[in-house]
Amino acid sequence: MSTRPRILSLFGARVIFGAERANIETLSALREEGCEVLCLVRHEGWNDHVPAALVARGLAYRKLPFIDAWLKGWRVWVLFRNPIAFLVGNWRMCRIVREFRPTHVHAFSPMHVLSFMPALVLLRIPLIYHAGDKPTRHRWVWRALWALIVMRCAHFVAISRFIARELEATKVQADRIDVIYGVPPKRPRSQIAPSVVRRFRNIAFVGQIIEDKGPHLLIRAFRNIAESYADVRILIIGRLSEWRGDDWARALQTCTGEDPALRDKVFFLGFLDDIPGVLQDCELLVTPSLCEEGLGLVVMEAKAAGIPAIVFPSGGLPEMIKHGIDGYICPEKTVQALEYALRFYLDDPSRAQRQGLAARESLGALGVTKFARQLLAVYEATATRTNKLKNAK
Repeated sequence: MSTRPRILSLFGARVIFGAERANIETLSALREEGCEVLCLVRHEGWNDHVPAALVARGLAYRKLPFIDAWLKGWRVWVLFRNPIAFLVGNWRMCRIVREFRPTHVHAFSPMHVLSFMPALVLLRIPLIYHAGDKPTRHRWVWRALWALIVMRCAHFVAISRFIARELEATKVQADRIDVIYGVPPKRPRSQIAPSVVRRFRNIAFVGQIIEDKGPHLLIRAFRNIAESYADVRILIIGRLSEWRGDDWARALQTCTGEDPALRDKVFFLGFLDDIPGVLQDCELLVTPSLCEEGLGLVVMEAKAAGIPAIVFPSGGLPEMIKHGIDGYICPEKTVQALEYALRFYLDDPSRAQRQGLAARESLGALGVTKFARQLLAVYEATATRTNKLKNAK
């Protein structure tokens, strides 16, 4: 019997958003297939939520320094800290590699790879890159970094055909890419229980409350039709904090609350663990992303909950929907298109029920049941190729 892979994951996340949740599920699925997984996380004292999310899914971790991006307002600190973090982080990684003896390195962020590039070049352990976003190449430094990743990477896992095409556009050969759709994230059940969830017909938005994700367009579209549907409510689920990065979200909440037509119809529920529980009490999910989404795990969660999703034609989102059968793809990214889509379902509740059942059934066609086996096959095939190359030398 072949030895299962031992995977060292570069998990230097600061927050747990869609990409982080997707990679937690990826690593958890591999662990459940018998792989041994160790995640490298930031060693900062404030970084307790990331290790907690990993432990909740049965994943082990070790802390060490990662370098920081060129953050506005922190550039002097970054200039002082990064060289030290770079040296110490690579030294510690080499020590961890000697102890853990990984067969593969897993990464999903260019900055995480950059943090340990000397160790990765020195150690030559096969690198698997889980690509959930378009490669960042808007400046020469990012293009140079991506070129290094392409040279160093043994194989890429793309979360959609859209991402696979974007990888190929950066000179990644098609035979180095596998498209494996994600799975609905498993989350701990928690008591959320606002009475509004179960008393009305609910439409959910789940995700970062930022302009690129389009929650303001959903609110505007709903305002135009709210009088026609007195029993319908919008649930906006996503982080709301005092951090300045959430200024836009707080402004949207304030503006909505001051509108007499919306203050009792749109509810900002903040960050919630129990997204599956909320979705089971909703008729629709709306994902009006203006940016090009790699995939959209919340659409998978909606399918698992048995409700259809309305999406914009952004990135990989249309790949997840059969229009008019298990969801709705708006023809354009506008308020008017959203209005029509909302009426399409709200005028006929049985339509949402039928398409919700079809949405749940569609998970099989997206390969969800084979997710873990497909991932394991990538890692085992990469190990086989690496061993053949070593034996040939």
